[in-house]
Amino acid sequence: MSGGGLKLHDVRKLADARASFDFDVPLRELSGVPPEVGGSGGRVRAQLRFGREQGFAIADVSLDAQLQLICQRCMAPMPLTLHARSPVLVVESEREDEDAPAGWETFLAPEGRLSLTGLVAEELLLALPIVPLHELGEACAAVESPAVDTRAPKAAEESGGTLRPFADLKALLEQGGRPPKR
Repeated sequence: MSGGGLKLHDVRKLADARASFDFDVPLRELSGVPPEVGGSGGRVRAQLRFGREQGFAIADVSLDAQLQLICQRCMAPMPLTLHARSPVLVVESEREDEDAPAGWETFLAPEGRLSLTGLVAEELLLALPIVPLHELGEACAAVESPAVDTRAPKAAEESGGTLRPFADLKALLEQGGRPPKR
């Protein structure tokens, strides 16, 4: 979508006309999307359906994207297939936002005008994982060769392979001992 997504649209007209948009947009064209997400050269497929509910303009936003993120466990590139769908109340002011029914996500469209790509960018950011991690069972360098604290192998063995850094603390405190100086 070149140019049309950046254009400001009248929210009331979109809602009353029950407007519908289907478009692809490059990640790099979405404002506010961080470079580690948008720099991957991917695209987002967006479907926006406008209407009214409880007297408010509403946008039903569906997103599909193939992203390349960095796994925060192993710091290796990680492909992520994103599918998200959210109903969003489009409000024109903070006052209207306060009056919105509880439990609804809102999007502020100052003066009743919104950018389609602005709405898509916000929904994409909300759909991203807070901490990107490979799924269990996927190849993750940190899972295949975990960093082990060599100072506590006994605690890891006793707990069945799980590292428990404070496992010996109780015994140490009962003995009145102090941890060794390093």
